[in-house]
Amino acid sequence: MTERSQTEIWVTAAQRGDRLALTKLLATHHSRLRARAETRMGAAIKARTGPDDILQEVYLDVMRQIGRFKNRGPGSFLSWVYGILDHKLIDARRAAHYQLRDVDREVSIAGDRTGSYWNLLDDLYAESGTPSRMVRREEALNALIACLADLSETHRQIIQLRFLEGLSVDETAARLDKSEAAVVALTRRALAALRMSMDQMGEFTHGA
Repeated sequence: MTERSQTEIWVTAAQRGDRLALTKLLATHHSRLRARAETRMGAAIKARTGPDDILQEVYLDVMRQIGRFKNRGPGSFLSWVYGILDHKLIDARRAAHYQLRDVDREVSIAGDRTGSYWNLLDDLYAESGTPSRMVRREEALNALIACLADLSETHRQIIQLRFLEGLSVDETAARLDKSEAAVVALTRRALAALRMSMDQMGEFTHGA
């Protein structure tokens, strides 16, 4: 089966409410979307965030709006997501214009967390040793970022704070107004949910 044929099957399934198919679509197109984001972000946006963080917001919108998508044939899904991405970049550019008034401040809060996503991927499978079997790690990273968007808001938030922003348990507890024990339990459940979602993405996370 060609990539285009498989993509169209996933598009049809996603329109019918298949979240796994939608997640696989996003993982398939992540590299293209990331390249578009990187080339269009500009220095002001890059000083505040990274392309994968922007795409997290895009994927959340895609998950919410998939029911509005009109399939007009091959390539229409990617074009639709490009449109959502472009609007996010416009919003980010406006925010950068109003919030970052000088170069010194822009430099001080630079925040591309690409390395953090790689670390999360390794942490996710540290106990099972799966990273050594991930022969297509770039595709696994694409799947990870797509899967994050499909988590519950609570699980996504705990992973964001603990692994992507690097907050400690006590710092996360203070941010969320929860006990440290609750944060530990939430972290465990969030990682389990993310791992389960990744396990369903086998063609992206393991060699054929």
